[in-house]
Amino acid sequence: MRTTFTLITTLIISALTASASPVENTAGRLMKRGGPEICTSHLDGSGETDEQVTKDCCAAVPQQAYFNEAEKQCQPYGGHLGNSVDTGAMVKCCASRGRGSRAVR
Repeated sequence: MRTTFTLITTLIISALTASASPVENTAGRLMKRGGPEICTSHLDGSGETDEQVTKDCCAAVPQQAYFNEAEKQCQPYGGHLGNSVDTGAMVKCCASRGRGSRAVR
């Protein structure tokens, strides 16, 4: 009985650790994943959040995240502690629309 419990616990911890990896290999390319991200009004990442561009990019980038209407940011389904936002793709998307980007803590 104790062995079964230990085995199940080990499997659960392994599964959680594997899914929490900040780097994922998708279709032969590595993508850095991170927490909440916003598009900003200035290219250097400073300034106010551009809500519409953040919302558009959050939807356009293939990732496991959503636009949080209350906090005006692209957020992993796991909340602030999640790490499923494709940071690189969000940076590119924001830049393609003439905006900067930054991670939100």
